[in-house]
Amino acid sequence: MTSGMKRSVRKHFREYLLGLMIPPEIRRKIISNISELVSEYDQITVNRSFHSVDSDVLEKNYVTLLKSIIAQHRMQFIGDYTLLEHPGSKVMESVRWFYEGKDKNNVLAHQFATSGLYDMDMDIFYPFLTRLYRKMDYFPDDMKDDFMTKIQIMSKIFTIAEEDFNVTGKTIDSWYSSAKFLEDHFVTELKIDRKVSFTDLGRMINQNRDLFYTMAEILESIFLFYGKDTATLKDFQLQKEFHALLTNGAAVYLMVLYNPETGRKKFLISDYLSGDDMIKAWNHRWSIETLHNDVKDLGIGEYQVRRREGSLIQARTSFAAYTLLSIMMRESQKLFGKLLKTIGECSRSIKEFLILKKNYKYKLFSG
Repeated sequence: MTSGMKRSVRKHFREYLLGLMIPPEIRRKIISNISELVSEYDQITVNRSFHSVDSDVLEKNYVTLLKSIIAQHRMQFIGDYTLLEHPGSKVMESVRWFYEGKDKNNVLAHQFATSGLYDMDMDIFYPFLTRLYRKMDYFPDDMKDDFMTKIQIMSKIFTIAEEDFNVTGKTIDSWYSSAKFLEDHFVTELKIDRKVSFTDLGRMINQNRDLFYTMAEILESIFLFYGKDTATLKDFQLQKEFHALLTNGAAVYLMVLYNPETGRKKFLISDYLSGDDMIKAWNHRWSIETLHNDVKDLGIGEYQVRRREGSLIQARTSFAAYTLLSIMMRESQKLFGKLLKTIGECSRSIKEFLILKKNYKYKLFSG
């Protein structure tokens, strides 16, 4: 992770990375406390070194680390996004009002496009790359050409994944279900107002728009009777699968999932997977939601920097901390003498076996 960094920067980066891996009750999610715990230097020195990290170099080093672990395993690409709230932090670059679907209100936050790689051969999830999304109004008039939509950002991340790993398919949030990005080997979710047709219209799509139906219309009609049960997604008692065509003419498998007791519904499509295989691939996407929760516990949003680049460095460092903790968790029997099942347990074990040992700073940060 420290390749290409100056010696002093490398040392402080290692200290900071360890600080993010320490339990929240020890570091209290504040940069100065991390500094006091793992660094012999004052906070100003650590901040200067932290800002000396090149975020592009950090990303390249992380990709190299993953390649050394994953090799040529079959990988499923997962794309999503997350908000890091900063109430009242209008002085921070790129902080804007974003809609938070969970609480159904607008919040001041940074928005990051996030991604992951699911190792199909080993059944393991790894965080991949993250990029900061900035709204168009952030850019001055002479820089409008630098603006990228979330779909464009995710497309660039996916291109890197394809170039460096054996990616066999992509599973993405409905935000990214654009025809230009989907192309082939995808699983995604459709919103309730999206339309499909059950008739091959050939080149007559535009002339037969009345043969396309929204997800709401399909749901209303098919579950007037009960379909077969599925044990794959227990939240949805009923499922029904169709061969369908999107509005651009692409042929897909459409899986409609419904729970009549709670009213929960989900509409999945894929161009190459069907049945339980499609649902299992979609279930892998939950790994990135777990990542969002865990890295927030690791302090991904607890940075005290104003520059946009600083928040990006913090996000990428948090992803690296999560990955290292995941690796250590899988090797916990050998490292700690006990089997650990969560990132939190692994974090506390690091405190017990490393932080409290005499001369740990010299052993970990001698370089």
